Amino acid sequence: MNRIVRTSFASLAFLALGGALVAQTAARNPQRPAHSVASQRPTKEVLRDAARLDALLERGLARRRAEPRPEVDDATFVRRAYLTVVGRIPTLAETERFLQDQAPDKRATLVDLLLDSPGHTSHMSNFWFDLLRVKSRLRQLSGEPFAHFVRQSVIDDVPYDEFVRRMLVADGAAHARGNGATGHLMRDTGMPHDSMANTVRLFLGTRLECAQCHNHPFDRWTQKQFYEMAAFFGGIRYRDNRALVSYRSMREQLANEDQRTRARALRLVRQMTQGIQGSGSGLERLPDDYQYDDARPRAEIRANPIFGKKVKLDYPKMTRSRSKRARARQRRLAMTGIDSRAALAAWMTDAKNPMFAKVIANRMWARAFGRGLVEPIDDWKKDTRAVHPELLKELERLMVKLDFDLRQFERVLLHTKLFQRECEEQDPPPATAPLFTGPILHRMSAEQIWDSLLTLVFDDIDDRLRAPDSRAETVYASYEKIKNTSAEEILQMARSGRSMMRAMARKERREQREQAARDARLRRRARPLMLELAAARREGDQQKVSQISRRLEQMGVKLGSRASKGAERDLLRASDLPQPAGLGHLLRQFGQSDRDTIDAASDVATVPQVLTLMNGFLDQRVLSGESALRRDLQMAPNGERRVRIAFLTTLSREPTQNELDDWRRQIAVHGPQTLSDLVWVLCNSNEFRFVH
Repeated sequence: MNRIVRTSFASLAFLALGGALVAQTAARNPQRPAHSVASQRPTKEVLRDAARLDALLERGLARRRAEPRPEVDDATFVRRAYLTVVGRIPTLAETERFLQDQAPDKRATLVDLLLDSPGHTSHMSNFWFDLLRVKSRLRQLSGEPFAHFVRQSVIDDVPYDEFVRRMLVADGAAHARGNGATGHLMRDTGMPHDSMANTVRLFLGTRLECAQCHNHPFDRWTQKQFYEMAAFFGGIRYRDNRALVSYRSMREQLANEDQRTRARALRLVRQMTQGIQGSGSGLERLPDDYQYDDARPRAEIRANPIFGKKVKLDYPKMTRSRSKRARARQRRLAMTGIDSRAALAAWMTDAKNPMFAKVIANRMWARAFGRGLVEPIDDWKKDTRAVHPELLKELERLMVKLDFDLRQFERVLLHTKLFQRECEEQDPPPATAPLFTGPILHRMSAEQIWDSLLTLVFDDIDDRLRAPDSRAETVYASYEKIKNTSAEEILQMARSGRSMMRAMARKERREQREQAARDARLRRRARPLMLELAAARREGDQQKVSQISRRLEQMGVKLGSRASKGAERDLLRASDLPQPAGLGHLLRQFGQSDRDTIDAASDVATVPQVLTLMNGFLDQRVLSGESALRRDLQMAPNGERRVRIAFLTTLSREPTQNELDDWRRQIAVHGPQTLSDLVWVLCNSNEFRFVH
């Protein structure tokens, strides 16, 4: 089947919303997907595929004498859709618009709108950052080019099979522009066996690591099979020796330099030479202590896949010639390789590979509904059986039919009846596949919590998303500056390193002062209009609110963006922050992965999490700052509206009559400070922290 045709589409016009206006800037958001989902595949085909999945699920439930859960209300759906598709709760305006919409197909429309939004890029990037263990810094290696590769692949809808192939065959300098795919192999620098094991676990759902030292104790894999797979990465080198300058060639010149200069020179050369070289020799040697009868210790093993069809490699004919020229030729062949990595990529991503399509289909199912049809999702064994085998087979077929287009695959899942059902009543045991009478109740990820809290601060946090290469640009520029320099120039740069750093720091401080001055001038110019806007909101004149908001946007004022605080570089979506965040960051407090192992995030509740919200973010950024929520509460005409705003903003639902009466009474008795207590209580509730 030909790949789904990808065509461009006009960006969506801004939406004038009831209440606060979310005005889009004229420029296209840099992280908006390149194409709309509807332009690539008709909705009727999506609904037909979704109906087939629902029918297979209901058939499986009937066999187990289980009934599907009822459909959720609009308030639950809108919150679930935003958290699942774009990784954050909806804003007050987004919630009220959806609840007021009377269109019969508004749920399907919302799903497609969210899939086409830059928020989807951000949320999907977090998914891959976690699985691929993306780190911004690894010793002398920057992980930002790898993060850029991931973001850009999501934006461009790169098919999953092609996405994986690019990472497996990546070659060249890791810091070079356009070469971020090398980050997957560079993530295990110097450890090709670990790189192979992680690759097989990620993309084939198979744990081979336990077979590195002996035959697998709980599965069918042998130690020899481990080394046969490792042979595909044979001969790989983690230095791009094609660089013009090596540290070794500079040693004599550096002998009389101080230690700091030598260290800076080493960093510069490493920055130039970090990368992947060698297409794969297809050869690996067994360890010295190999103890099984099928081969001898130190025997040379040829690459061979663990299942599926065989892979043919064109091995060079090796001779025992004593000729120096012949031996040199053999060394060159061993160095350049025989493209065994490309052969591995072709075998692994083949649509007929027995594991590739079904593993990613199961991962995407788990992402949408809280658990996989097979659990654990990355430890499939010979006797592994899905809770609904026919459904898993259909998901695998659908993945191949869609040519591994993950956004279209996700679109089908989100259009199912299952996505609109109430969550299952009881939590299934850990690492166990439930029946899926409804989605599985689960706590937000750390990234969802952080991005949802930012939604209380800004009217449109996705408007703050930066260009996908913004964090990598300095890495590219630095590499391009030094890649063609001579040893003498490297030495001079190392000598002047400290003065260069001072100059850069002075430049950054000057730019910050200039930006602060521009912000101050803009605030003075905008103050009369801001006063008019406040009055229009108090009077409930929505037409005037919209007109003034547009004028402010044209001036450069982004409503709810807390311009008085400057750039606020720490208040970016999780996907735009350093990967992972620092140890003391709220993201890490709520279980963000340290990216040392695959899929290592935690959703376990801890006391520090409560303290972080109690004394940290809510007080400093939301309740005491110039946040969108605080502004909306201040502008509300009466106590009832304030209570409703608090509930609609944090929980995406109206308060019950008892909740409304109780909190109105508390506000009347204790004053406006009670609103801060209300927001704090709602944000610390399980209803806020869980995806229902």
